[in-house]
Amino acid sequence: MRESTLMWIQYITGLGILVLGALHFASLTFLAPGGYTGALDYTTVISRYTDPLWAAALEAFLALLSYHVFNGFRIMLLELNQGSGWSKAVNVTMFLAALVVFLYGTRTIITFYLGGVV
Repeated sequence: MRESTLMWIQYITGLGILVLGALHFASLTFLAPGGYTGALDYTTVISRYTDPLWAAALEAFLALLSYHVFNGFRIMLLELNQGSGWSKAVNVTMFLAALVVFLYGTRTIITFYLGGVV
């Protein structure tokens, strides 16, 4: 994929993170019943994870963050060295790291969504 396409995706994921991050922040503060302490109550957290809309929003947030963060790391690491071997190693490493983080986060969301059974 061309670098310009990857950068457009970087910008789009940044906007998505801004929107979903604001929603996440709002749900933990002024939109939560009982405010911040009420939002962190165990039953409130479990009810959010078991709600399909919230689980989908958390999964989307996780996907956007995984791409955005690891592509940002990739861009910084590619600035250190311009060799093709380095580029390939950085690309593969960042892809695998993003995949591991995404899959682990997805496992957590699914575990809570299913009521703690995986």
